[in-house]
Amino acid sequence: MANAASFPKTAACACGALTVTVAAPTARIHACTCLDCQRMSGGPMSCTAFFPNAAVTISGAYTAWRRLADSGRWVQSHFCPTCGSRLFMTMEAFPELTGVAVGCFADPEFAGPAALYWTARRHAWLPVPEGVKVFEQQ
Repeated sequence: MANAASFPKTAACACGALTVTVAAPTARIHACTCLDCQRMSGGPMSCTAFFPNAAVTISGAYTAWRRLADSGRWVQSHFCPTCGSRLFMTMEAFPELTGVAVGCFADPEFAGPAALYWTARRHAWLPVPEGVKVFEQQ
């Protein structure tokens, strides 16, 4: 996990109009290679750091889109209305946490995921980092 001394941290959308500042270390970090995450990220996976809601401050306008995951639970993504970046998410499965897209921190030292979900849909060329717990589905 990211070093506690490195907080607070701020994640921003591509245009900088929407930011999420987190005041505490992550509760968990996971990556997902399900088809929905591939489509939302525009890449082979998403990587999300989850923080306690009380440690999260959101600044700027955003729009939201809610969908049902394969689990049957809802996942709500929050986007910048100007540039369209998906910056944060909330999930029925983790009501006490807010997920923030790791890439939006623009911090190459940010910790990697502890788990990778939906490896059954992972691109064959995408390696699984050593020590990451693997789930074929979710």
